[in-house]
Amino acid sequence: MAKAWPVPNVDPDASVSLNARRILAIRVAELYSWTPVILHPESIEPLHAMRISTKRLRYTLELFADDFGKPGERAIEQIREVQELLGTLHDIDVRIALIEDELASTSLEHARLLGPRLAASDQAEHQSIVSTALRPPPDDPRRGLVSLLSRQHQQRREQFRRFVARWVALQSDGMRRGLVELSTPLKPLTRSVAALVPVRPEEEKR
Repeated sequence: MAKAWPVPNVDPDASVSLNARRILAIRVAELYSWTPVILHPESIEPLHAMRISTKRLRYTLELFADDFGKPGERAIEQIREVQELLGTLHDIDVRIALIEDELASTSLEHARLLGPRLAASDQAEHQSIVSTALRPPPDDPRRGLVSLLSRQHQQRREQFRRFVARWVALQSDGMRRGLVELSTPLKPLTRSVAALVPVRPEEEKR
């Protein structure tokens, strides 16, 4: 798993709002550093790392939800959607790996038994043994595994297509721009703006 990017400029003397935006800026940059893998559906580990980065970003938004307000809530929903799409893709990748391991193990066992069977059989039986090895019978578990593997790869292609389509749509909808705005430190009020802010009665007496 890719390590989280460090946040070097957290200031214990600064406000929570300022530090929250500094952390968010790093998490946004970390997520978008993975965008090149969108062009490479075979990049299993980088896509998984991108999913982990979406989790870190979402947790940051949720932790400081009071500071980010309504725009933060919208960003959370967008990031959660990306995370779920990548999570489903990762689940399929895990299943594919498990099926491939089982298929390799089963094939290796059949290959290990092939030599002794040929050695113990008459020449006339060799053709039948070889044919069976090259074309497994209907009840051979390898047939089911290959069929299952094929379906999983089909599902993965479709899931990756859904992820990319939704990612592109979210960018067009301003997701990145909104995240950058949220991570930008708020500017202090100028004297002219501060004069427009109503003063509470108790403050006037001071």
